[in-house]
Amino acid sequence: MSELLAEKQQKMVLSGSVKKGFSYLDTQSDNVDFNIIKNIILHGHYQGNVLYIIRDFANKKICQDVAEKFNQMVNRNGGGNRADDGFVLTNQIGATQFSRNGEEYMAEVNRVNGSVAELMSVADSYATESLFLNRTLEDLFLDEGIHFGPARYKNSYASFATFRRWLDNGVMSLMPHEDRAQLKFAQQDNFEISDAMTATAFNVCLEAAQGGGELKMWNLDPDEPCRARFGVTDTGYPYPPHLLQGVESLSVRLNAGDIYFMNACHLHGVSSVSEGSRLTAGRFIGRLNNSKVVYWT
Repeated sequence: MSELLAEKQQKMVLSGSVKKGFSYLDTQSDNVDFNIIKNIILHGHYQGNVLYIIRDFANKKICQDVAEKFNQMVNRNGGGNRADDGFVLTNQIGATQFSRNGEEYMAEVNRVNGSVAELMSVADSYATESLFLNRTLEDLFLDEGIHFGPARYKNSYASFATFRRWLDNGVMSLMPHEDRAQLKFAQQDNFEISDAMTATAFNVCLEAAQGGGELKMWNLDPDEPCRARFGVTDTGYPYPPHLLQGVESLSVRLNAGDIYFMNACHLHGVSSVSEGSRLTAGRFIGRLNNSKVVYWT
């Protein structure tokens, strides 16, 4: 790093909100507390806990079948359907809203939906529910008088899920970032996710690394001045890891079959994988108002 760049970064100031009692909760599949899930989605935390991990929730054989199908498909088409966008290196099947407005995102969804359908052809309806909890979440929110479903733009709906294997992106497999800033692109054409009051990441771990690949979170939800100082106003990506060394953080290892709900407004990332590979499937979930919760990818 040049002395000029180092001096510039030293002058950058981190700012934003923090959670009192910042931590995470970890439970087994037979002891799920859906009140915790609801609070993280609606409010971003449960008593300061910004991450809820449910161990061994998804059937490992289903995870293995989907992972094997994913590997076949990315080997066949050269890494998936996400080209190098100058931000992250990844093998991916599914659409991403990152750097896209509603029109662009839905065009991408329609372009790659066939690949998502092919990938999920190895899972029946029971297996799909065990991975993504669609009906469970629909019922959970319906009891509260809240609609839960895919985000809509005009006559199109968000992708069901996106499947990713983060590759080496420098210091980490996935550099520190937050996922609310990118919703500014949705404001360009009034895509409804621009109204999201929260951004929760839901992921299921299909394949776990044997070394590295830990999920890391920092107790910081950056504000607009912070984003501007780091030049990530519209993307939220990336923040230099070395500048976060003094920020309260947590790190957790995930195993195949684990699912988790995470406040994606807080800085988070994935450590470098030293052995094996890490594959997840996921979506974002956001509260638009007191009667509507939607998901997108």
